[in-house]
Amino acid sequence: MAKRRNNLTNDTPKFFVGLDIGTTKIATVVGYMAMDGKIEVIGHGKSDSNGVQHGLVYNLSKTINGIKASVELASHQSGQPISDVFVGIAGRHIKNTEFRHRILRRNGTEELIHQDEIDEMIKTIKETPNQTGETVIDVIPQKFYIDGNYDREIIDPVGELGIKLEGVFQIITGNEHEINKVLRCVEDAELNPADLILEPLASGLVSLTQEEKQAGVVLVDIGGGTTDIAIYLEGNPVYTQVIPIGGHVITSDIASVCQIPEEIAEKLKINHGTCLVEKSNKNNFITIPKLGQTDPVQISEEYLAQIIYARIIRDILNPVKVIIENSGYESKIMSVVITGGGAYLKHLKELAQFTFRKPTRIGSPEFGFLSVPAELRHPMYSTGLGLLKFGVTNNFDYTDDVEETPKKTRVTKKTDSSKNENSMKKVKLFFKNMLDGFIEKTE
Repeated sequence: MAKRRNNLTNDTPKFFVGLDIGTTKIATVVGYMAMDGKIEVIGHGKSDSNGVQHGLVYNLSKTINGIKASVELASHQSGQPISDVFVGIAGRHIKNTEFRHRILRRNGTEELIHQDEIDEMIKTIKETPNQTGETVIDVIPQKFYIDGNYDREIIDPVGELGIKLEGVFQIITGNEHEINKVLRCVEDAELNPADLILEPLASGLVSLTQEEKQAGVVLVDIGGGTTDIAIYLEGNPVYTQVIPIGGHVITSDIASVCQIPEEIAEKLKINHGTCLVEKSNKNNFITIPKLGQTDPVQISEEYLAQIIYARIIRDILNPVKVIIENSGYESKIMSVVITGGGAYLKHLKELAQFTFRKPTRIGSPEFGFLSVPAELRHPMYSTGLGLLKFGVTNNFDYTDDVEETPKKTRVTKKTDSSKNENSMKKVKLFFKNMLDGFIEKTE
């Protein structure tokens, strides 16, 4: 196993980098563990993302150029060369299915349940055949039942007695081709993907308090092209899901209806838009230029609000509500936290709270940091800062274990099978670390 290094005992800190390849932006964040155990952010960069749609890489050349531009800015600002990066993975290709598995224990009335038995159940599920082209990223234990007592759900059965142990697991799969496209873009940008992290879990590291995760919370990460959902219970993630629609579709709607460029539509959405029609001023008209016409046109705040409300309630909030209801955890969820670039829509918190019927807040990336630059204190940077935090708090020395996570800047000459195996090792390593001890309490 890779060994951990403690920056607190080093004169020169080790720097870590989070790389968020999103649908609308590519963000790079550089930082290190400061003396008080908090993370110090020393540099960041942002570039437009022109090769990604709905979390999937379509144009590799544009994505590579965007990565290079973002990394160059972060490197210049931090004064540090960048090679290893912690990369977010998401997109509509990430899927999950529920799977039940049970075992019979010979000495169940006398011998306590051990973690090895849970690990063996997970191993068996991982070896279950899956669809061609789909790779099991990992298996997340959701709940357990002992001796057929379905009235008692158990999150962690270790230490209990029982003859029949039945577990409900979430199998997370990803499309190998899509994962390898992300890796190729990173590697062709002359970087080494040190680890791959599921983006909603990365966002949760910096947007949620330990108390929220313990009590039961839903994280809704509204990105440009996707909306990622993660449910936490008793401190751990127990359920994830992806909706292949994000905040950019609202911008596209405004641009299409008003026949204006998307750049102007985005500014219109942020500066004058609201999710609640009744909160808009129907007497206020916004003057905007229109494509192909010399004379500007006017649009009322009320009409703009109707466009925004129709899309966000139908394609984002209502689907999230259905996911929560179908997850099996609705009654245990105490609150909702919304983050991501789409979280700053005016009155989104109020509309979400009304829709979900649960206390709701907007989550900014703030937990575990000594200082965060003002321009990064925005929900859109939750994933990037979460990736950085994962890298810092899981401070691996990759040179100690070459077989597990080989350190190199380019692996594009490897065979596809070798690259696939290495890619999946990195993804699985993340989930192993995440589930062994989901996050050290650095808040």
